[in-house]
Amino acid sequence: MSLILVAAGGVLGQLRLVPQRGARVRLINGRHSAVVDLDDALLSTTGTMPGDPPHRFRVLFTAQKDGFLYLVANVQSHSPISDPRAPCGGDAPRGILWIRTDPGLAKREFQSEIYESCSYNYYDSKVKVTKTGLTINYGSAREQNALFYDNSTPELGLLVSKKPVKN
Repeated sequence: MSLILVAAGGVLGQLRLVPQRGARVRLINGRHSAVVDLDDALLSTTGTMPGDPPHRFRVLFTAQKDGFLYLVANVQSHSPISDPRAPCGGDAPRGILWIRTDPGLAKREFQSEIYESCSYNYYDSKVKVTKTGLTINYGSAREQNALFYDNSTPELGLLVSKKPVKN
């Protein structure tokens, strides 16, 4: 088992993500590239994009392990509420996106988790990014959540724990 960690600004075999129109992104690994509609890709998962396009991505981590490439990005979207004066209309929902793919970009897996959103009543998120991982504490009056990601074990994806708040 081999692990190669690559910082977000690194080189050599690094998976890159380039935003396209709508929810589409181009994944690039060397000579290989693939356009993926993230809304479609996340349909078969429990995740979703945090809001409406255009989405802004900030790559936090990339890694290579056991023949797979991994990328974790912070995503900021626009509110799905079109009237900015309406409740949640000025929202800028945020989420974390995890991508796993083979070097040829043919076999892809996606995971996402929304951690800040008026629509979900997720406020006051506490985000901690270190050189090796990510911890986010977030929730609502009914539920407290914690998201963990460790770039030394990227194959585990985003680990989320949810606990109901006792009244």
